[in-house]
Amino acid sequence: MRRPAALLAALIAAVLVLPWLPPVRTAVLTVALVPELLGTPLRPLSVLPEPRLITTTYGTPADRLDVYLPAGAAPGSRLPAVVLELGVHPEPIDHPDIVGVATAIGRLGVVVGVPDSNALRNLQITPAEPAHLVDALLTIATRPEVDPARVGLAGFSAGASIALVAAADPRIADSLPWISAFGGYADAELLLVDVASRTTLSDGQAVAWRPDPGIRRDVLELSLATLGTAAERDRLRQLLSPIVAADDPPHGPSDDALVQLSGDARAMYLLFTAADRASAEQAIATLSRLLRQQLAGISPLTVADGIRAPVFLLHGQPDTAIPVAHAGLLARAIGPEVARLTVFGQFGHAQPGQGGLDIDDAGDVWELSLYLRDIVAAALE
Repeated sequence: MRRPAALLAALIAAVLVLPWLPPVRTAVLTVALVPELLGTPLRPLSVLPEPRLITTTYGTPADRLDVYLPAGAAPGSRLPAVVLELGVHPEPIDHPDIVGVATAIGRLGVVVGVPDSNALRNLQITPAEPAHLVDALLTIATRPEVDPARVGLAGFSAGASIALVAAADPRIADSLPWISAFGGYADAELLLVDVASRTTLSDGQAVAWRPDPGIRRDVLELSLATLGTAAERDRLRQLLSPIVAADDPPHGPSDDALVQLSGDARAMYLLFTAADRASAEQAIATLSRLLRQQLAGISPLTVADGIRAPVFLLHGQPDTAIPVAHAGLLARAIGPEVARLTVFGQFGHAQPGQGGLDIDDAGDVWELSLYLRDIVAAALE
C-alpha cells in the first residue's frame, strides 16, 4: 500500500510543481503567446489579468511613453521588462495591433514600454535616435515595479537597427540582458544601395530584388530629409518621385536634371536613378562626409563590436523591405553574442500571419515558437 500512496503523492506533487519550474513555465507561456502574436482568433492569454496602461514621457525633447504594468505590479515587485522599438513611420502607439502585442506580453508578467518618437513618425532617423531609445529604456528601468537588471529591448524593422545601435550605448552596454532584432538593416548605406538599385547581394554577387513600393517611397523621403533646404528637397522630390514609384528599375540619370543639382542632392539623384548596383555604390561614395557620418551613426555594423548582450536575430527570406542578406551581415559582425539567428521561409517583413495562415506556414510558425521560447526564457528565467 505504501508504494501506490507514494506514487500518488509524487504525481500530485508533479502536477502542482512542474508548471512552475522555469523551463516548463517558459514552454507553456510560449505556446500561449504564439497565437497572440500571429493575430489568430485564438487568444489563450486572455484568461490572464489584463495589464494596466499608464502614459508618461521620456527623454529630451520629451516624447510619449506608454507603460503596460502587469496585474498586481507594485513597488518592489522587481518585474522583468521590455521596451518595444517600432521603427520608422510606425502606427500610432495606441493602434490596436500595438496595444494587442503589448497587452499580450504584459499578461506574461512583463512590464512593457512602448516609446513614441516624433522624429520617427516624421520619417527622420538621426544618430540621436538610438540614444533617445536608451532614454526610454532607462525610464522603464527606474520604475519602482521593475528590476533594472532585467530590462530587454525588442526592435522591429528599422527599429531593430536602432535598438542594436542603442545596445552599444555605454549607459546600458554592460547591463542589457538581451535584445531581439526582427527585420533590421545592418548598414544604412548598403540599404540605400539595395533599395535604389533594386538589387541585393547573395554570396557576394548582385541579384535582382523587388523592394515594396512603400519602402521605396519611405527611403526616398528619409533621404530627402537630410538635405539642408526645402527648395532642394522639393526639386529632388519632383525629379525622383516618378522614378521611385515606377515598377521598372531606373535606367540612369538625365543630363538635363544633373545640371540643376549639386552636392548631396546630386549624389542622391545619381543614387536613385542608377541603372545598376555598381553605379548606385559610386553615387553613395560621392555623398558628403557629414552625411556619410550620419548614416554610419544609425548603422549597427559600426558598433557591432560594442554589443555585449545576447542578440536574437529574426528575418524573413521573402522580405521586400530590408533584404535578408542584412541578417547574415549582422550575425557575422556581432559574432558570438548572437544567441539565435532565425530566417523565415514564408513570412516576410510584415507581421507574421497578417495575411492569414496555411499549411505552408507551419515551418515558420515552428521557428517563431522556438525563437519566442528563447526570448521568454531570457526575460523570465
